[in-house]
Amino acid sequence: MPWYDGTVQALEAGKVFKRSDLIAALRRDHPDLSSNSFQWAIGGLLNSGAISRIGRDAYLLSAGAVQQPYSPDYSEQAFRLIDRISAKFPHIRFTVFESTLLNEFLNHLIAQNTIFLQVEKDAAIFVFRFLQGDGMQNVQFKPSQKEFSLYWDKNSVVVSDLISESPTAEKAAHSICLEKMLVDIYCDKLIRTTYSKAEYESVFIQAFQRYSVDRTKLLRYARRRNKQAEITEYLLSAGKRE
Repeated sequence: MPWYDGTVQALEAGKVFKRSDLIAALRRDHPDLSSNSFQWAIGGLLNSGAISRIGRDAYLLSAGAVQQPYSPDYSEQAFRLIDRISAKFPHIRFTVFESTLLNEFLNHLIAQNTIFLQVEKDAAIFVFRFLQGDGMQNVQFKPSQKEFSLYWDKNSVVVSDLISESPTAEKAAHSICLEKMLVDIYCDKLIRTTYSKAEYESVFIQAFQRYSVDRTKLLRYARRRNKQAEITEYLLSAGKRE
């Protein structure tokens, strides 16, 4: 066990610390070591996941429990969609999210599913036309909120552009990772119509309680979608409840 682990394990899990706070705690337990050693220790704690950088000079301590990685429980329709697109466009990046995946975290369950298909820019229109020509019903291409509400039907498929630098799942290229999902359900106006906004904080907290979440990856993507400040607030709430 690294020499600095004992110090961090004695600190309050879920609490946010400044870098100077962490160095002070390390110096208290190891007064004979140099400042460079403490800086190196913080790097080691970040790499191990014991702490996460959640903002400028803000570090969150993990709760310490080993959590499972998230794997979406897709419907048969979603799996068929992934297979069809993968076979036709083997080199195109895309990600699938369906609204009923949120039922794991919601009090008010979503009864009618909607599949959101995000495809790399400039390829989305070709995927949309392929699905139309392949006989898929209820498929929309980058609809406005008004169009989405007007033409929505059970098991609709919504095709849109994949945000550049979107995080991806490690073991399944077209499955949505939890970090991306937590940001998208907050940022995407169409997804937000499928569930109650009042439940978002609860979804966020439950996700952190049940699964391992890469906070750095999550905040990097939130920054890409210009929502880092808002997502950081939910991250702090999740840290306090873990």
